[in-house]
Amino acid sequence: MTLPDLFNPYAWVVKLLRSSSKPKTPDIFSINVGNLRMGGTGKTPLVIELARRIESSAIITLGYGRKFKGLYTSREHPDPYHLGDEGYMIFKKTGRDVIASKDRFKAVEIARSYGAKVLIFDDAFQYFKLRAHLNLLILRPADLKSNVFPFGPLREPFESFKFSDAIIFNLKTSKETPKFPDLGKPTFIMRYQIEGIEYMGKVLDLKGLKIFAFCGIADPFSFINSLKNGGAEVVGYRIFPDHWWIGERTLEGILKVSKRLNAIPVCTEKDFYRLGREDVGFLKISTVLEGGFWEFLKSKLPL
Repeated sequence: MTLPDLFNPYAWVVKLLRSSSKPKTPDIFSINVGNLRMGGTGKTPLVIELARRIESSAIITLGYGRKFKGLYTSREHPDPYHLGDEGYMIFKKTGRDVIASKDRFKAVEIARSYGAKVLIFDDAFQYFKLRAHLNLLILRPADLKSNVFPFGPLREPFESFKFSDAIIFNLKTSKETPKFPDLGKPTFIMRYQIEGIEYMGKVLDLKGLKIFAFCGIADPFSFINSLKNGGAEVVGYRIFPDHWWIGERTLEGILKVSKRLNAIPVCTEKDFYRLGREDVGFLKISTVLEGGFWEFLKSKLPL
């Protein structure tokens, strides 16, 4: 533990909760995609790539920011109100069954009844009651020297990485690969490749595009910087809290400002699916995993 964490009661409580837990492993092969820091590190994009490639998979998510609490599935409620914005986006982009529930074990039973052969947990690394067969931990380089909340962005001490089976450093759109310490785990690199702006059914090149950006995500400036680094001219922006439900009146205001500035209103893909509107654009990205990740995954799957 870092020096600030040694004097942080919250860090010790989380450490005690993890060490005293007696996690159970589902009887269906399971993959958990988690992180250590609060906010986004790229869990959902990785879950989407996993679900696309693994047939007979089902996704289990908490459903952050949803309007209705309880256990809901994409078969009965294919909307962001019941699945959450991320759960709904996963469903729309993969076509797999998505189950939103606070109780992951109840969700496992539903997934079994649907015939799932592989479970993919979105953000269950701190769900200490459960241990998946394969735990993938996504880190940002800054996590290596970060502290536990409230002295830093981490949910638990960094040493908890040892409970993972593989580590994935998310470098976002960076083309550089810094040197990382050997943590004694299979380690891979994850990056985002910008495809352009999807707007009104077309994919537009960012270069020279006038954009009014808006989003409700954990790391808004990474989104805005991606637009700028891609060559777009960001003439203004609005930022909302993560998973924020942007109201109709607020959105109309954004559209009016964008029109006045002769710019395209652009949000993240997660915001786009939550809004359910076709008159806004979103940053279209693909996820690239390096270092032999897919070969590693194939060696672990029971299929």
